Amino acid sequence: MKKVLLYLLMGTVLAAGVFAGGKKDAVAAPAENTGKKVVIGYYGIDATQAFFKDVYDSLAKACKARGWELDAQFTNYDPVKMRSAYNQFKAMNVDLIIDGNAMQDIILPFAQEAADDKIPYLGLSVDLPEPSYTYGTSNPAMGKAVGSFIGKHIKEDWGGKVDLIVLVGTFTSGPQITERLTSAVPALGTFVDITGKKVVKIDADSGDTASAYQQVMDVLTANPDKKIAMFCQTDDMANSAFSAVEAAGRGHDVMGTGSDCVNIALQYFKHAVDTGDYSVPWRGSIYLGAKNYGEALCPIIQKILKGDSSVPHAILRPSDVGGIYNLYELFPELKNK
Repeated sequence: MKKVLLYLLMGTVLAAGVFAGGKKDAVAAPAENTGKKVVIGYYGIDATQAFFKDVYDSLAKACKARGWELDAQFTNYDPVKMRSAYNQFKAMNVDLIIDGNAMQDIILPFAQEAADDKIPYLGLSVDLPEPSYTYGTSNPAMGKAVGSFIGKHIKEDWGGKVDLIVLVGTFTSGPQITERLTSAVPALGTFVDITGKKVVKIDADSGDTASAYQQVMDVLTANPDKKIAMFCQTDDMANSAFSAVEAAGRGHDVMGTGSDCVNIALQYFKHAVDTGDYSVPWRGSIYLGAKNYGEALCPIIQKILKGDSSVPHAILRPSDVGGIYNLYELFPELKNK
């Protein structure tokens, strides 16, 4: 009887040791595998930029549909605000962080810290190294797309004549994003001769539409009768820039693009198409499908949380240009509105 009790005690001690050791070394299973509610931390640019408003709204809708919790912090690529948000996400034990601050240099240290903290990290419209993930369209690819698009139409409509190239973007406050503008120039040059043509950079802070409007007006005044190719970093900037073009009566001298295909751009294109005016200055915008980001991202997030190694670390969307030539192909729901 004593031997039996001894064996039982030894077995109990060994079992306790095994469980204690297992607890010490265990890595928490992803929420997707435990039935726990998935918690996503999102920080990024606020709703003053139409593209990021659409991204956030679609993400919130998709998370709600799945019963996920989305904790959102609007940090506007401010490192101090990002630090506070990151610390909050970490304290909450979020399952994954989505970074919509769109500034590579500012985002990178947080992505590296998340890797050390074993928190999956997904950046939008940047180029993060593994183990982080990247989703979106690269700025150079966007620039190549709009440069080629405008180059083709300048060749067709103006016989290839262009006198001046204007770029409207955040050259001081967000220089990395302006790659979508600077990379448009060589792409434009593959269709028309831009040898010796001046490139004017209009530096406008995001959301400062009045400054963009006035600076474009000043360029138009200083360059009468010149044919101008204009590339704008966002549709909000494009709306200001092409409003200045129309106000100056220079609609037939300017041709260009915006980016993001947000509502203000789509309404402009719709009016042009419905009235048969294909000579408007604002011809197109990069189509990024911002309103579909949530439904596109959530299946990817599910795979990441399940530890699916087949998920590529760089998930790039095509750089399509939407506008007056293909509006109802991309947005058939607008046709009867």
